Order: sequence, then structure tokens, then C-alpha cells
Amino acid sequence: MSARRPIRVLYVVPDLGVGGAERHVTTLMPNLDRDRFEPSVLCLGDEGALFGELAAADVPARALHRTKRQAVSALRELIRVMRAQRPDVVITRGYNAEALGRIAAWCAGVPKSIVWVHNCGDVEPRGRVRALADRLLDRRTAAYFGVARAQIPYMTEDLGYPAAKITIIHNGVDPMAFATADDRGATTDLGLGEGDLVVGLVATLRPEKDHATFLRAARLVADELPTARFLVVGDGPMRAEIEALVTELGLASQVVLAGSRPDIPALLRAMDVVVLSSYSVECFPMALLEAMAAGRPAVCTAVGGVPEMLVEGETGYLVPPRAPEPLARRLVEVLSDPAVRQRMGAAARARVETHFSLKASIAATERAVEEVVNR
Repeated sequence: MSARRPIRVLYVVPDLGVGGAERHVTTLMPNLDRDRFEPSVLCLGDEGALFGELAAADVPARALHRTKRQAVSALRELIRVMRAQRPDVVITRGYNAEALGRIAAWCAGVPKSIVWVHNCGDVEPRGRVRALADRLLDRRTAAYFGVARAQIPYMTEDLGYPAAKITIIHNGVDPMAFATADDRGATTDLGLGEGDLVVGLVATLRPEKDHATFLRAARLVADELPTARFLVVGDGPMRAEIEALVTELGLASQVVLAGSRPDIPALLRAMDVVVLSSYSVECFPMALLEAMAAGRPAVCTAVGGVPEMLVEGETGYLVPPRAPEPLARRLVEVLSDPAVRQRMGAAARARVETHFSLKASIAATERAVEEVVNR
């Protein structure tokens, strides 16, 4: 490879729907130094809601529109694309992409493959076939990237990845993309008033995000602070169950289910405090990073990499998972004191600027990819 030619990086993913791992792709690839890297993205399935951001940033991307049952045809197409593009390194994320992408890279003669892990555990146990595939494909895998130090036991013990191949690169966001001023403008259509105390949760409506614990805590908070309102941003397969629980808890007038929204930075400015209530597999959530960048204090469950992000008592509070009472107590504490909210919000913003900026994350990625390619 010529020293002057940029490194060709092909990122293979299931799709680019709404989610933290997907947003990672659409912020990473457009920001790689084009003098050193030539990025492209390939989705095995459909494009997804975030796909257009790559075209807007002039990153070549395409979707194969293949289902899990079309693995063989997807593999053939992957091999064809890789032989045509001749990438220097293939990065994969998501099980189908990890398996098919690495097999295709092997068949197409791609020099290096990287698996980028974005979870701290599996929602469902991995079967023997998947475990065997991981062991066999390890021989063709140059490196495993993670996003939080909390992943290392999972990656080494549960997945059996060699520790020497693991590099941790924290996610990052651009603080300048998130203003810290309070502004309810984005929520006027949602019925939130200027005098309301707004608790926000931005997460896909999936079981592991544990909206049930959030709503049970909301009931306790609302009993003590009648002006509290609870804004849930996101959509997903649990929507019907969540709507039913809102009704069961008598929270119909306090909870707003906003669905999936493209204006997250504006919505964050309408929130007084942000919550993550996940009980598992939360690794290094982009939603929390964005809330911190927007100067919002947070009350989060102490799972995965969240304790690496949130400084207890300084930028927010950590609480046990699946425990509505401690979550409610901390929310009442933060909501009851504007000075605490201001202090914690400013500290959260400063922590992003010094530790978790997009610039720092991109630079670390560039160094790690160059090290793998040149190894």
C-alpha cells in the first residue's frame, strides 16, 4: 500500500436505524480525516432513518436489503463489493454483520478485519453455533474495539476475545452541537409548560431500557412534585405495554410519549434532568453523552459503562437498576433545587469537553485503525 494513499475503511452494519450504535457510525465516518482515510458504509438490511446523514456528508454508502434468511446471497454480494472496493480494513458491528462481514473479507482478500462491540452483554445467550463461529473467525480478526472499559470482562470472559486484541475507544459528541440554554420551544406541541419540571428519557422502547422502572419512579415523583412532567422520546416494540402501564399508574396527564424525534438537541434544552433506567447491556450511551453536552444533570442506573461517564454527586447520580424508589428520591432531590441542577449541568458539559469530545474520539479511532492496518 502506498504511503500516500488514504486507508480505505469499509464499515459493515445491519442497518442505520435510530440508536446509539447507529449514531456512532454516522458521526464517526463523516469525520475521519479524508487525507488519511477513505470511508464507506454498507448496510446488510435496509438503509434506516440515519442513512441519509452519510450521503449529506459525502460518505459512500449502500444497503443490500437482505434479510437474515438471505445470508448466502448477502455474503455473495459482500464479497463482490469488497473485491470491487478493495478496502484495507473492514469494520463490523452487529452479529450478522460480524459473521458475514469477516467471512467476506477473508474471501475477498481484505488485509484486516475489526469487530466493534457496542454492548456489555447479550440480551439472549449466544448459541453454540455463534460461539464456534466467533472462535473460528478470531483467526481472521485483527482487533476488537470497544467503547467502555466495563466491556472488557464481557469481551474476554463471555466472548473469549484475546485481551491483547482489545482496544477501548470512548464514544464522543461535539459539545458545540448542543446548546445549554433552557428552551421549551421544541415541546410546545407536546403540552409542556414553562412552569413544569421536565424529566426526560431518550431511549428505544425495548425491554432492557426498562421504561417500567422509570414510570414507577415517575409515579412517586409526581406524588411529591405535582408540576413534574415526564418526556419519553423514542419508539419501539414495547410501546403498547408502556402505554398500558402509563394508564395503570394514573400518569396519563403527566407522561408524554413523544415517539421518535429528529430534534434531540432541542428537546434536551426542554429537560431539567435526564434519566437512563436500563437494567443491562447499556455500554457507553450516546443519549447520556448528548444530555451531558447539553448541560443536563442525569440520574442513571449504574450499569455497563455509565459509571465511567457520570461522576456521582458531581454530574448527576447513580442508582441501582430495577429500583424505582432510589431513582425517585434522586429525581426529587435534583428537581427541588435549581442550584443543584445548574451546578451538575455545568459539570456534565465540562466533562464532555475534557474527556468525551467527538474530536478526541475520532483521533483515538484514527490512531487505532492506522495501528491495525500498519501492524
